[in-house]
Amino acid sequence: MFPGGRIDAERVTDDLVELLTVTQRRVAGGVAAALAEDGGTLDGYRLLRALHGSGRTMGELVAALHLPAPTCTRLVDAAVDQALAYRLPHPDDGRKVVVHLSEPGRDRLGRWEALVAAHESALAASLGPQRVAALRRALTELAAPEG
Repeated sequence: MFPGGRIDAERVTDDLVELLTVTQRRVAGGVAAALAEDGGTLDGYRLLRALHGSGRTMGELVAALHLPAPTCTRLVDAAVDQALAYRLPHPDDGRKVVVHLSEPGRDRLGRWEALVAAHESALAASLGPQRVAALRRALTELAAPEG
């Protein structure tokens, strides 16, 4: 059961878009609930993951996270306010800033990754390794950029 009423089971099984939507919402909801245990959100987790390794400009973050620029700006603002990230001027273009993951952000990301991994493990255990591998391959192909 989902908020807003029941989902027609026959339509779900016949409609790929509906299946993907329902699945995404269920998985995202489970991950969001796990992250909430440590004060996190799914978008906040995705932001910290995108910042792991090296800094990114706002444009790069918008592209990586597939979020509207204002939403991405709010996420970065919140991360900076919580000392999980920080901004520095772009070394080559003074009009841009580069967002970096801070040490507290790295620590938080580590905790959140453990929560997400536990959720993924439970999901994988319910499906089995072969089905998970097949699902991962199919979704990777669907998510690949066209061209």
